Amino acid sequence: MTSWEYASVITANDAQSHRAGVSVKLPNGALERQAGDTSSVLNRLGAEGWELVSYHSSGAGTWGFEQFWLKRPSS
Repeated sequence: MTSWEYASVITANDAQSHRAGVSVKLPNGALERQAGDTSSVLNRLGAEGWELVSYHSSGAGTWGFEQFWLKRPSS
């Protein structure tokens, strides 16, 4: 039976300042801010064996939020 480990990527966008923050929470780790945009962070994680399993997006007015959940087989 395969065991999985999970991670999440959180992006918060502020349309007024045009600034976005991308943070990653890996297993047994703290939430860490990442350099680059959402696409580059997800591509890097994909190259490390992470697979996207779920996505949620919401926003109100000029503010937006996205969360991605990823998994990979645990070693």
